[in-house]
Amino acid sequence: MDAIDTQILEMLKKNARESFATIGKSVELSAPAVGNRVRQLEEKGIIRGYSLLINHEKLGITTKAYIILKIHQSSTLRTAYNQIKYLPEVQRCDRITGEDSLCILGYFQDNKDLVNLLERISQYGVPNTSIILES
Repeated sequence: MDAIDTQILEMLKKNARESFATIGKSVELSAPAVGNRVRQLEEKGIIRGYSLLINHEKLGITTKAYIILKIHQSSTLRTAYNQIKYLPEVQRCDRITGEDSLCILGYFQDNKDLVNLLERISQYGVPNTSIILES
């Protein structure tokens, strides 16, 4: 990985759909040369994929929250993690260190949906919720 690869990554971080021709003009390479470099970065696992940024508010999401879940028994941690991370409201579910076991980021249509999720995950542990006011 060299300085040109770093420049390519920086441009792709800003816009993953940027054309190789545009990137090439910026790094003084042809579009096919940029394509080859991007392919090599993918093959090396440096680029693991591409993502989509969604305006959740336009989809009716009015409540976003972090939920810290303190698991009742350590034996249920793996089960809880594997169940919770696939729930449709859950955007992210991380196993964390310390007394708490899981950090969950959830997006909800309203507070009623948040309460519904809290009731469902309470079987695994004690949730502590912080609603996101601004991001």
